[in-house]
Amino acid sequence: MQNLIATLLLVLAFAYLLLKWMPVGTKEKIRMYSMSRFPAMEPLFSKLVKQTTGCGSGCSNCSSPSDDSCTNSLDVKPIKLIRKTSPQR
Repeated sequence: MQNLIATLLLVLAFAYLLLKWMPVGTKEKIRMYSMSRFPAMEPLFSKLVKQTTGCGSGCSNCSSPSDDSCTNSLDVKPIKLIRKTSPQR
């Protein structure tokens, strides 16, 4: 029984991480497929989409006003890498 519970927890954790790191386009395809197969759950899928879109969600489509806490592409500063050279003998 403990093995079954542990396996179930691991599968749920893996599914959560998979959905969290999945590209937005793939998530949208899964959402559309699920909505077509289970139309009674459409309000749930719509609610999930509204919660996941916006600033910080990785969607790159921020629909909030520009004076919000979203970062614009102008606020991004490039990183300059400095390679250390080893002392020559």
